[in-house]
Amino acid sequence: MTSQTQKLLQLVESFSKAQVTVVGDLILDSYLECRALGVASEAPVPFLEISSQAHALGGAANVAHNLARLGVRTSLAGMIGSDKEGEILNRLVKEAGIEFHPLVTERPTSRKTRVQASGHYYLRLDEEDTTPLDSHHVQEFSQQLTEAMGRSQLLLVSDYDKGMLKGSFVEKLEAMAAATGLRIAGDIKPQNIKQWRRLHCITPNLSEAKSLYSRLRPGSSCPDESVELARSLGQILSSNVVVTLAEKGMAVATSAGITHLFPALCKNPKNVSGAGDTVLAVLAAALSCDAELHDAALLAGLAASIAVSQEGTYAVAADELCRAIQNHELDGL
Repeated sequence: MTSQTQKLLQLVESFSKAQVTVVGDLILDSYLECRALGVASEAPVPFLEISSQAHALGGAANVAHNLARLGVRTSLAGMIGSDKEGEILNRLVKEAGIEFHPLVTERPTSRKTRVQASGHYYLRLDEEDTTPLDSHHVQEFSQQLTEAMGRSQLLLVSDYDKGMLKGSFVEKLEAMAAATGLRIAGDIKPQNIKQWRRLHCITPNLSEAKSLYSRLRPGSSCPDESVELARSLGQILSSNVVVTLAEKGMAVATSAGITHLFPALCKNPKNVSGAGDTVLAVLAAALSCDAELHDAALLAGLAASIAVSQEGTYAVAADELCRAIQNHELDGL
């Protein structure tokens, strides 16, 4: 066993001693499996009959699920409505072994419904209210988070631009993190990046990274090379940056400007849906254990290779990750 393999195995073993608080936009992912019966009589559209319905954790809840599967003690906070969708999401979170701090509001629970038949994806329906939190909800939510953040080693923010991570609540979160000495890692939508001042690590995909750069340096030419783009963003934000590049791997840059390009470790991906959440969760788990960014990113890339090799969105377990570490030649990466 090489020293790199041993180091990564020990890192995964340490996940069970870590605790991470996840804050962000909660989404209930619903899947309608249908039978295609032809064309509707009243309009030239597909005629589908629902045969089954399934639900899964989406948004920040999926990030928390990924963390919990890795063995990390996970606290999750976000908004749900006092509706059937909120009840389902609440049940799924608790079944996943996640400590839940829901803020129940009058708005509906965010929901994405995907309609499919015989392997064909027909359409997606989104139900949501993206109004930012008002001052009352900011205060109520902050009080709920105090204890969980006090027990954690990292604050993970998952921004799907559904109204949770906006304005005064972001200011409050950063102040609370500073008071408890927590670093903040997250996936931040480009349109919301200017709200943040204390990010330790961000994980945009390539398209988001380019959008971030154009918003932070309007009028400047965006770097062509992904590694240079990651380095530039890191210097602008004083943050570590991991840019996910799909089949090309990941471009990583520390806040000090040290860069590295990691190749993709899965050559035949089946489904890349949710891979970004996998990368974010593994990075957060590793960083909460004080891992170096290089080791955290290598582990995240390995976990992503497992996730994309599965059918559908997949949360990687700690024992799966350990087996993958032992089965891959990681020296030199």
